[in-house]
Amino acid sequence: MPAFTSFGSTLKVGATNAGAYPATDPSTAVGEILSMNLDGISLNTIDVTTMTDRFRKFTPGLIDSGTLSIEVNLDPDDAQQASTIDLIDSTAGTTAPVARAWLVEFGSSSNKGAQLKCVGILTNFSIRGSLDAAVTATFSIKLTGEVNFVDVD
Repeated sequence: MPAFTSFGSTLKVGATNAGAYPATDPSTAVGEILSMNLDGISLNTIDVTTMTDRFRKFTPGLIDSGTLSIEVNLDPDDAQQASTIDLIDSTAGTTAPVARAWLVEFGSSSNKGAQLKCVGILTNFSIRGSLDAAVTATFSIKLTGEVNFVDVD
């Protein structure tokens, strides 16, 4: 597979549809993205060592799909940023948080690389401002279920 850059990469959000991202509508893209990071999918191990074993023995356990972190230039006028913030908005006391479908598309339309399709729950939203810098926000999305990584070139 040839190398591809992160230029043109997007994050889209939608309602879950049997655990899959429902559409490729560009209006669902979160704007002003600075960086995206999947902290890693990990396999838990279960210790099955017995008293008669000289060496520890392990068997595979459950897979943790990890956390997707997104950093953006904060833009309250960006509809998808606003709707993403609403997923964790503590002022909406009568609305329970829900999982959403997320589609990360790495690369640009002219240099496609890969897609990451997943379902996740927004667990953290933070804002950072400092001297002589843009105000940024970070979203943390705890992935639930299977992560589908697709080569698209």
